[in-house]
Amino acid sequence: MTDPAGPGFPAERPWQVPAPPAVFEARERFTAELDRLWSESTGRHLVVVSGVGGVGKTSLALDWLYGKAAEFPQGILYSDLGGAREQPPEDPSEVLYGFLTALGTSPAEIPMSLDQRAAAFRTATASRRIAVLLDDAASVAQVRPLLPAGQAAVVVVTSRWRLTDLGIDGAQFVDLPPLTEPQARELFERYAGTERVRSDPPAAREIAASCGGLPLALSLVAARLRTRPRRSLAREAAAYGRWTSSERAADKALSLNAIFEVVYEGLPQSAARVYLACGVHPGPYFSTEALAAALSRPAGAVEDDIDELIEANLLSETGEDRLIQHMVLRSDARTRAAISLSADERDRLAHSFARWYLDRVLAADEVIHPHRARFASREARSKDFAGRADGLAWWRDQLPVIRAVFALAAEQEWEDIVWQLCEASWGFFLHHRDYQSWIATFERGVLAATRVHLPLVQARLRCQLAFAYAGLGWYGKAAEENVVALRLGQREDDGPTQATALSQLGRAARGQGDLDGALDFYRQAADLQERLGIPRGVALCRRRQGEVLAKLGRYSEAMIELTAAATMMAELGDAAQHARSVMALAKIHAAEGRAGDAIARLADSLRTVRALDSPYYTAEILATLGEIELQNGREKEGSGHLAEARTLYAELGDPRTVELGD
Repeated sequence: MTDPAGPGFPAERPWQVPAPPAVFEARERFTAELDRLWSESTGRHLVVVSGVGGVGKTSLALDWLYGKAAEFPQGILYSDLGGAREQPPEDPSEVLYGFLTALGTSPAEIPMSLDQRAAAFRTATASRRIAVLLDDAASVAQVRPLLPAGQAAVVVVTSRWRLTDLGIDGAQFVDLPPLTEPQARELFERYAGTERVRSDPPAAREIAASCGGLPLALSLVAARLRTRPRRSLAREAAAYGRWTSSERAADKALSLNAIFEVVYEGLPQSAARVYLACGVHPGPYFSTEALAAALSRPAGAVEDDIDELIEANLLSETGEDRLIQHMVLRSDARTRAAISLSADERDRLAHSFARWYLDRVLAADEVIHPHRARFASREARSKDFAGRADGLAWWRDQLPVIRAVFALAAEQEWEDIVWQLCEASWGFFLHHRDYQSWIATFERGVLAATRVHLPLVQARLRCQLAFAYAGLGWYGKAAEENVVALRLGQREDDGPTQATALSQLGRAARGQGDLDGALDFYRQAADLQERLGIPRGVALCRRRQGEVLAKLGRYSEAMIELTAAATMMAELGDAAQHARSVMALAKIHAAEGRAGDAIARLADSLRTVRALDSPYYTAEILATLGEIELQNGREKEGSGHLAEARTLYAELGDPRTVELGD
């Protein structure tokens, strides 16, 4: 995520933090303390804000960072480290991968070990003026590898624990207590309305006291009152009195649980059921349609219950049909689901969520990559997408949820869901090429297909895995996977599988510099595709043959293959692959001294792939166009196109970022 440029800022900068809180009880003393600590620091500024759940640590950090945004011209990095979750907290190695790619590091340059990634992050941040918000940290060991090296960097850590051992790293500490009684009453008045709160000051004070000075609890109580405009404050105060007592008032966690209990008890039965389903949902956010499908209820009825939960501040709406919960509420929903629902019922709900997301992923893949056969088939659990752009937009928005669903299916060993999710990821991967994260997906997909005894599915996923390996230059590993896929295809006497494996073996050979071997593999694959009557496969192989022939300097032969490939792709309606064939032809035109013709062809192809919203293919054509322009005296145009290609490759985490940098 990048922040729009402002005066004096780069055109793009990482801006990963959530929006600041809409309603925030200003903690002037603590904001001033953060200011003081910052002004007194002489190098990297590291501060830990600690306090109980729901006390407003994240809100304080966000409010302070947004107030200082101009001090961080190179952006703000953010990660929710998940210290309060029931699931394992975030792996710092994975967090570092996200930080490094956000800062423009190519995945090919990102090492595998945690120590090496931490060193790479320190190198990348050594001269940057950035801020880092590490939210809800679980431990010092989780935080320490994520500390930048820059002397101008600012790091804010929030945690339920003080993490005092970070003092060795120069940390300073701010303990955020609950609100004082006057502060709590003031915030409650802002939430619930001045007239209502002042109508019964003693009851208002009692309610505020019941909330234990926790802003989250105050917001829940106020939301409950807004949905009950005729309910007296005295009656509301009595409801909380049943769950709290004066001798327990210091126990802030108990106070918060008491608020949750009263608010939950006041929900209609159907809305309470939706709340429990939220506790089973695997991803960080969800939609009405997903909840309705899992609960086997009409979407309209579930939407009414969601409105109840939003009114009660138990859910928040952050976009068009995009719902999230505060981490404390999410933990409460999970706990209640574990207590209130049987294990079978929780499994059924979780499996229903997974099946719905699988169907949605398959529907998106159908419009993203419509030109290929699939082993998986839809159950039509969800609506169709209007078109390719709609499918791509949904996938990009839902990627964290899709990954969470995949992780759940893998953990539960729902192997049929695992391999289908993996196969359906192919179209999105081709256009975005986030190699490191997808490799783990493909590896697990191969295991799933093996376990359920689907050899042809296994072979396809091995070819996909090999493609990703080759994208990172791991050609030996790619060849190994393709050999296994070829043998599976031969054993099952399946021609398409054999043809795909042969073509991918050609790619591995080409990457290892064996151009004659690559040409032989491509020709075998093309001949087999021809006999099988698969024209798109033939066209792909002929394009690849043409590219290899061009590298060998055999331009006339290359022109024949590439022209045939471009013609076939145009007839098949595959605009992306037609553009790639034209790109290869343009390179030959430029090499033969026809640069003007090459540039014109590439400009047409660029318009095509831009319309397809394909970042990878757009970068590919931009890089080719820019190089030809620079070689032919068009410095301004060439530099601009290469810069745009570099940016796209960096965002995708593609190794070609380094090549273009050179």
